[in-house]
Amino acid sequence: MRRKILVMVVALITAFGMCMAMTGCGDSSSGDGDVAKITIVQQYGMAYAPLKVIEQKGLIEENYDGDVEVNFQTLNSGASINDAFVAGDVDVGLMGVAPAITGSLNEGVPYKICTNISAQPHKLMTNDSSIKTLKDIGESDQIALVNIGSIQHILLAMAAKEQLGDAHALDNNIAAMAHPDRMTALLNGSVKCQLTTSPFVFKEAAEPGISEVEAIESVWPEGNSFIVAVASTDLYENNPDLYNAVLAAFDDAIAFINEDPEAAAEMLCVDEDVDAETYLEWLNDPACSYSTELKGVSTMAKFMTEEGFLEDVEFNDISELVYEGVQGN
Repeated sequence: MRRKILVMVVALITAFGMCMAMTGCGDSSSGDGDVAKITIVQQYGMAYAPLKVIEQKGLIEENYDGDVEVNFQTLNSGASINDAFVAGDVDVGLMGVAPAITGSLNEGVPYKICTNISAQPHKLMTNDSSIKTLKDIGESDQIALVNIGSIQHILLAMAAKEQLGDAHALDNNIAAMAHPDRMTALLNGSVKCQLTTSPFVFKEAAEPGISEVEAIESVWPEGNSFIVAVASTDLYENNPDLYNAVLAAFDDAIAFINEDPEAAAEMLCVDEDVDAETYLEWLNDPACSYSTELKGVSTMAKFMTEEGFLEDVEFNDISELVYEGVQGN
C-alpha cells in the first residue's frame, strides 16, 4: 500500500512538473497564427540518437509544409512519459517497449506506437566477480535499473523465468535509479549489479573490476526492439500532416545514422562526452542498430500478460499497440 501511495505521489509531482515546464506545449494543432506546435520527449543514451539527429538537423521543420515549433524535452523513465501523456503535455514520446505496452494495454494512455527507433545491447553488469549467473545473486544483492515496469525490469524477469523458473524471483532485489546514477552506484559499490544499455554498458566494460553476468541475450536477442516512438491519438487523428512529418523525420534521421555513421558520430559524440572515434566504435557494435521496423514487441506483450505484469489484460494482436502502417511485430 505504501508503495502504491508513493507511486501516485511521484506521478502527480511528475505531471505537475511537466505542466510547469511545458506551459503552452502539447498542442499539435496550429497555435498562434499558422504555427503548429509539438512536444517530443526522450530519455538518456544512444538509443535516442535519431531524435538528437532530428533536433540538430531540423528534420521535422524540413518535412512539414508550414511553420512548426518543436519542443524537445528529456525525462527519466517511460513511466514519467506516460504520466506526461495523460496530463496532455506530450505529443510524441520515445520509450522502452515495456512501458509503451503498459501504457497502451493497462493504463489507457492515449497513444499508440508510431515507429520503431532502435535496438541496443542490454547487459547485466556486476562489480562482484563471484556473480556469474542469476543463481549467484543473493537476497540482499541489489540490482539497479531505471524503475519497476521498465523494459530492463521485464528483461530481468524474462531471464529470471528462464534461469530461476520464476519471472518475479528478483523483483525484491531491484533498486530504482536514474540512468547516470545507476552507473555511479555500480562503480562505487553501492549496488552489486546493474541492468543497463548503451552507452553505459560500453563505459562500464572498460572499468576495472566490472564484468557481465550472462543473462539477457538468450531472452532478448540482438535486433529486438528496445526504444519505440509513441504518438498521441490527438496528433494522429487531428493533425495527420504533422504526424507524417514526424515519421518522415525519423526515416531521414535513421537513414543518416545508417548511411553515414562517421558523420553521425561527429554530431552525437558530445552528448556522451566521448570523442567521435569512440562513439563510432559504439555505433558499429552488432547489437546497436536503428530501424523503423518493430521486432519482438508481441513476444514481450504476451510475456507481460502471462506473468502478471499487466492487470486483467489480454493481448491478442500487434494492432492493439500500433497505428496503421507500422511495420513489424
